Amino acid sequence: MSLTEYQMYIDGEFIGSENNQRFESLNPENNKPWAIFPEASENDVKRSVESAKNAFQTWSKTSVTKRAEYLRAIGDKMFEQADLLGRTESIDSGKLLKETKFQSEYMKEYFYYYADLVESMNNETLITNIDKPDMEVVEVREPIGVIACIIPWNSQMFLMATKVAPALAAGNTVVIKSSELAPAPLIEFAKLIDEVQLPKGVINVISGGAEVGKILTSHKDIGKILFTGGTATASHVIKNSAENYASLTLELGGKSPVVVFDDADTENALNNITTAIFSGNGCSCIAGSVLVLQETIYDSFLEQLTARAKKIKLGSPLSEDSQMGPLNNDKQVEFIEKNLNQSVEQGAKIICGGKRAPEFSEGCFFLPTIIECPDRTISTANTELFGPILSVIKFKTEEEAMQIANDNDYGLSSGVFSEDPEKCDRVSKAMDAGICFKNCYRFISYAASFGGRKNSGYGRESGADAIADMQLKKTIWTSNSRVTEDPFKIR
Repeated sequence: MSLTEYQMYIDGEFIGSENNQRFESLNPENNKPWAIFPEASENDVKRSVESAKNAFQTWSKTSVTKRAEYLRAIGDKMFEQADLLGRTESIDSGKLLKETKFQSEYMKEYFYYYADLVESMNNETLITNIDKPDMEVVEVREPIGVIACIIPWNSQMFLMATKVAPALAAGNTVVIKSSELAPAPLIEFAKLIDEVQLPKGVINVISGGAEVGKILTSHKDIGKILFTGGTATASHVIKNSAENYASLTLELGGKSPVVVFDDADTENALNNITTAIFSGNGCSCIAGSVLVLQETIYDSFLEQLTARAKKIKLGSPLSEDSQMGPLNNDKQVEFIEKNLNQSVEQGAKIICGGKRAPEFSEGCFFLPTIIECPDRTISTANTELFGPILSVIKFKTEEEAMQIANDNDYGLSSGVFSEDPEKCDRVSKAMDAGICFKNCYRFISYAASFGGRKNSGYGRESGADAIADMQLKKTIWTSNSRVTEDPFKIR
């Protein structure tokens, strides 16, 4: 079987790597190579940044109306080609087509949202309470310049749109680095960019591994880095930014707790917790991977949840009947297996799953897993596994529930289920996380900001403030009189 060959997109051209180095991407359904990509050289990376830097000179001065037209055109193309984008992402990553196609379609709304927003924004603010006589002071917002967007292998169209749409709306240009584990969807996206005839260099897409990311994030002409990925890689990105003083927005995943009280609507809680941990193959940064369950309903609730988990249908991510597909790669599966074994040694008990799916021996399929944990010190209860693994911990009181929920190095998402509105409100405010879902889970919107705290990173994506986060402030002082005072006097 011949491999699908992809190229990078630099300065409006599809090109291979300077040194002809390439790498293969595996289809996680069968662990066989299906596509081949350029491994960008140092000069390739530099060329992509130079292209974006040159394009910035014109793009930043392009009218907001024209920029908005391009954004809407990109959104339209994504909607039209959602099936292609979704299928490519599913083959490359293992995520279900029903999810990847939906995200590609929905990303049209992101590009339209920021098009509308930039057209209505006022980038100039008069400081009305200035305390200096005969002075007018104005704060203006200007685009940063070249922005590096580092995209992981999961939910690529979503994570790309949250970065690229506001960046372009603000007048910046971008260099996107795709994940070496699943680069294809972003190259397909580049083809759409080419079709809408976006000016050359405004968007560049490069492929490669860690060295490519290092060269890009440390490049002197990068003004901001938008990174989604793991904490270990983020540490390197932070160090790299010391070379260029680029500002950072980091979204680093989580180990998100979901608290279920004994007065919760059982059916609603069961359905949403199934969504929280098993949808998207459990490969979601906001996955609700720690269930904190009140002891008075513990046994009955866990029995019903286990019955649901055992019925989840695994299969090809392209099949409409599949409810879970494969994980992305064997290393990911091995990491999960290692943590499960360690957790059992620590005193945890596997209720269901806990192993590879035997009927899919060639691929990276893993059974939906529920594991009882005595406390938060258990490996699966404190380590982000990025898979369909739910750790369950029992609690008695609300105070104990909050102690368990917040005993966590991460702080991205969280959830609470109770029919008591006051309790839900109280708990949601007590959660040490950037997001909290009350009686629901795993929703996204272009209008709602997204981000975490602690080891889940800093900065926010999406929402009305995203464009401002892609801009720099400048303060302009204007004197309406001539200054004739002592030049050595502080004014």
